[in-house]
Amino acid sequence: MTGILFLLFKPILFLMIKKFFKKQMKAWIVAALEWLALQTDNDIDDAIVKKVKGAMKIGVV
Repeated sequence: MTGILFLLFKPILFLMIKKFFKKQMKAWIVAALEWLALQTDNDIDDAIVKKVKGAMKIGVV
């Protein structure tokens, strides 16, 4: 019985978790990308971080 209830409520739970943690995950991903970009000394990763941050502000990602 518990397995059936879990199967019924699992999609709803995942949607709630996704909606709740969406902003936090975006901020964490950007912070991780910025940290990785600081570890290297090239312009390509800086451009990628800038592009990802811009896309997240617009709401594309």
